[in-house]
Amino acid sequence: MANNPSADVVVVGSGVAGSLVAHQLALAGASVILLEAGPRIPRWQIVENFRNSPAKADFATPYPSMPYAPHPEYAPENGYLIQKGDYPYNSQYLRLVGGTTWHWAAAAWRLLPSDFKLKTTYGVGRDWPFPYDTLEPWYYAAEVELGVSGPDTSIDLGSPRSKPYPMAQLPLSYMDARFSDVLNANGFKVVPEPVARNSRPYDDRPTCCGNNNCMPICPIAAMYNGVAHAQKAEKAGAKLIPEAVVYRIEADDKGLISAVHYKNPAGGTTRVTGKLFVLAANGIETPKLMLMSTSEKFAHGIGNSSDQVGRNLMDHPGTGVSFLANEALWPGRGPMEMTSVVNFRDGAFRSDYASKKLHLSNGVPTMSVTAALLDRGVTGAELDRQIRDRAARTLT
Repeated sequence: MANNPSADVVVVGSGVAGSLVAHQLALAGASVILLEAGPRIPRWQIVENFRNSPAKADFATPYPSMPYAPHPEYAPENGYLIQKGDYPYNSQYLRLVGGTTWHWAAAAWRLLPSDFKLKTTYGVGRDWPFPYDTLEPWYYAAEVELGVSGPDTSIDLGSPRSKPYPMAQLPLSYMDARFSDVLNANGFKVVPEPVARNSRPYDDRPTCCGNNNCMPICPIAAMYNGVAHAQKAEKAGAKLIPEAVVYRIEADDKGLISAVHYKNPAGGTTRVTGKLFVLAANGIETPKLMLMSTSEKFAHGIGNSSDQVGRNLMDHPGTGVSFLANEALWPGRGPMEMTSVVNFRDGAFRSDYASKKLHLSNGVPTMSVTAALLDRGVTGAELDRQIRDRAARTLT
């Protein structure tokens, strides 16, 4: 590689966003350099890491936090995110080729039309500058790229579609089917969840076979993750450089970006020039990089004349609830997310409080059930009996 590599477009971050952009640009004939702070780790190695991990409830443990490109870890806590506010933001993300979609749950919901006009409809927040219909074709384009399976048009998910999902929905597990039957008969609306997970062979990836290991790693690549488009980008001609930790964005006095600088694990530095630059390093690493890129002209970082870069971080909060069903449902058969309750996604109540979606987890509860029983001092034959009983009936 040249000492000063250059391309039409330089993309920082090889997660789902960066890799999709790199692939599309390479297909269009642009020269592309895709920089990734973390390493390139093969799927088989991630699977082995998970098998050998003592902390299987922590979805980051199969993905090593590299000293040159650390990411947040909580088993044990590595302190990468410095918490100064009243409410700790214990988020997890990964730094490796493919990004954090290696261990996502693959839920692929669209926003509702009313989400785009909250102020007009409910008198709160702000309206988007364009309506749902403007984004709808691009939603479908993204669903095709990721490979989304979902219900047919007889099931209304609230977001109008111009075309069916690329794949039919996955078959429901017994637990999800039974849960749906009971709740739908009692005033709730339970629907199959659209997911970026194959219900048939698609895009050179196999059909989901129900390993129930979507988080932290789909062992067979039936679930989409960003590495698919990182690899596609390379095949289309993009140059992917792993272990390239970008630490500075270089700009002229007008704020036009001319280069980025990265370090390799040995500490060597490289300047990469381009005509256009895409920052796709996630909601924390991207503003961090912009704030680090200070100069005499831009004392507060690149693109930060408003002093808002790094502020106003938003996420979708969630509350977890576990309960015992009054019959054995045996969760853990099939993928980890398959159904959701959608009664509370929209309505006049949004003038007063936020909407929410309730999803039923199809994860295996045996470890958490066992730990809770041991904490209560249950042992011997009674421990075995209660594990069998509660693991069959515990839902979250």
